[in-house]
Amino acid sequence: MTNWLFAVIVITTGLLPCSPPVPLAASGNYILPGVLGDVLYSSSHTLDAYAPAGQARPAAVIIHGRDGNKRTHVTPLFELLDSVGYAWFSVDYDSESDVVDAIRFIRCPGRFNVSNDLTLIGEDTGAKIAFDLGAQGGFRGVVTFGAQFGADEQKHLPAGMRVLMVQGSGGPGAPFRVAEGKCREIPGCEFFPVSAESLHFEHWHPDRWEWQEAFTGWLRDDRRGLWKNITYSRPGGRPLLMDAFIPNGSGPFPAVIMAHGACWETGDKVTSLSPLFEPLARAEFAWFSIDYRLAPYVQIPGELEDLRTAIRYVRAHSAQFHVDPNRIAILGESSGGHLVAQVASERCAGCEVQAVVSFYGVYDLTRLAQQSEWKDWVPHWFEKPSSEILREYSPIFHVTPELPPLLLIQGTQDPLYEGTLKYEVQLKKARARSKLIILQGAPHGMEDWEGHPEWVSYKEELVDWLSEVLNGQRVPSRERATAKEHR
Repeated sequence: MTNWLFAVIVITTGLLPCSPPVPLAASGNYILPGVLGDVLYSSSHTLDAYAPAGQARPAAVIIHGRDGNKRTHVTPLFELLDSVGYAWFSVDYDSESDVVDAIRFIRCPGRFNVSNDLTLIGEDTGAKIAFDLGAQGGFRGVVTFGAQFGADEQKHLPAGMRVLMVQGSGGPGAPFRVAEGKCREIPGCEFFPVSAESLHFEHWHPDRWEWQEAFTGWLRDDRRGLWKNITYSRPGGRPLLMDAFIPNGSGPFPAVIMAHGACWETGDKVTSLSPLFEPLARAEFAWFSIDYRLAPYVQIPGELEDLRTAIRYVRAHSAQFHVDPNRIAILGESSGGHLVAQVASERCAGCEVQAVVSFYGVYDLTRLAQQSEWKDWVPHWFEKPSSEILREYSPIFHVTPELPPLLLIQGTQDPLYEGTLKYEVQLKKARARSKLIILQGAPHGMEDWEGHPEWVSYKEELVDWLSEVLNGQRVPSRERATAKEHR
C-alpha cells in the first residue's frame, strides 16, 4: 500500500495514529534504564515514561504530593512497578486538570506500549487527585501512600473499583485516622497501616517495608504464571526473595516450597533446582523457590529459620497464591535436602508440612564432620560445632513415626549415596512413611542428570508421588500422559 493511500485511509476512518513521545531528557531519569525523560504532554508540563517494548503492559500514573516533583518522594515505586510487569508514568503538574491532560496524552492510541488497564497512584496530596479522577471511572484502581485530604473531599468511586491505601501512623494523627475512615467507607478497600514516625514512605525504615509486598501483591491481583522476586522476609532489614509459579484455574493448588543446595554456603533460588520448575508447573503444582541466608554469614540454624519463615509466609498468603495451606510439601537438594529433612524433624508452629522431598541430602552431620575434606567447613556452619550440636542438627537422629511422608531421590555414583541408604533404614525401622528412588550410575546434582533418559525419569515419579500424597490419589504426570498419547 502506498504511503499516500494509507494516509487517506487513516484520515477518513478516524484512525490517525498519535505522534510518538519526544523525550527532552535524552538520558532518561538516571533512576531506571529505558525511561523516557521529560516527555512534553502539554506546552508547559512534562512526564517521565517507562513503557518498554514487548507485550503491552498495564500501566500506573504516579501523582506526587505537594512537595518535590515527578522524580522525588515517589522514586521507590519505579522499580517495584517494573518488577511486576507494569509500565508507569510519573507526572509533573500544577493542577488536577494538568493530570487529566497527562492521562489523555498517555491514552492516545499507539503512543505508548500499554494496555487499557490504568491504575492511579497518589502520594500525599496527590491522593486527592487520584480519588477525584478515579471517581470519573475508566481506571483499574487507585493506590494511595500517606494520603492527605480532608474528610469531606472524597468523591464516590465506581462500584467494584479496587483501592489500596498505605498509610504511615507517624506525624499528626488526623491524616491516618481520616485515611483509615475513608477506606472503611469503600467496599473492598484494603488498608495497610505502617508503624512509622513519618507519613512519607520514602523515610520508612527497612524493617517496615512490608508495604512493598502488599503493594506488589495488590498489583499482581489474580495474575497467574511466574512471579519473580517476592520478598518473604526481611531479617535485619535485608530482603529474602522467592520466585513463584501459580497455575491457571480456580485452585486451591498443592504447593511445593524448594530450597537449593550447594554446601549451605552458595547458590540461589534459580540454581540447582531449575530442572524441576517445568514438570511441577505442568502438573499444576504451585511452587516457590527460595533464597535463604548463607554461611558463614548466617549459620545453619539461621538457614533453617529462613525455611520455616518461607513456609509460614506461603501459608499466611495462601489465598493470594491460590494454594491449599494444608497441602504443602518442602523440597531440597544436597544441603537443601538436609534443611527440609531437619525442618520436618522438629515441631514447628505455623510451618507444618504434609510432604518432604530430599534429593541426595545430608542426614548425618556427625559423619560428615569426620571426613577430612569437610573438617575445615564445619566451623562455617555452627558457632560451636560440638558433637552434641552436630547430632542435634542431623535428621538421622530424629526419625519418628510422626514424620510427614518422605521421598528420597539418590544417585548411586554420589558420595552421599551410603548416607541416604542409612537414613532410609532408620525411616523403615521407625515405620515412617517413606519411599526411596535410586538412579543407577547418577552423580551428585540433578542438573547433571539432564540429557540422560535413564535418570530424568525421576520427574514423573516425583510428580506422581506428590500427587498421591498431597491430593490423595495417584495421577499420571502430564509428561507421562503426553507420552501415552504418542505411542
